[in-house]
Amino acid sequence: MSIEHTSAPAPLPALLQEAPLRALVAAGVAKTITAVGHKGHFIVEISLGDGQAVLANARDQVRVFAALSTVASFLSRIGCHRFAVDTTGFEPGLVRAPQPERSAAMKAGQLPKASRKAAKSAN
Repeated sequence: MSIEHTSAPAPLPALLQEAPLRALVAAGVAKTITAVGHKGHFIVEISLGDGQAVLANARDQVRVFAALSTVASFLSRIGCHRFAVDTTGFEPGLVRAPQPERSAAMKAGQLPKASRKAAKSAN
């Protein structure tokens, strides 16, 4: 009789939003920051001593970047001027699926226009 030993799945990294990441970078706590390539996008992983975190958006979902230059601009803006890049799993592609209906509507000039009242209140 054979007993299979299955290892427990690795724990998911914590999600970290922009403001806490900015504070960790300013305090020098973030050991390494890595832009990790995936299919059509990059994510930002943060090494925090004995733990890992992934940059999240305001809805607590993993934040994705379509281009490495966008990652660099974002990290520079929060005070991180050096980071690593891992393109092992990167595959060029689109972050979002194409929207042919919207494209056709734009070409035909059929998109709804903002009302004047809404446009004035935005200014």
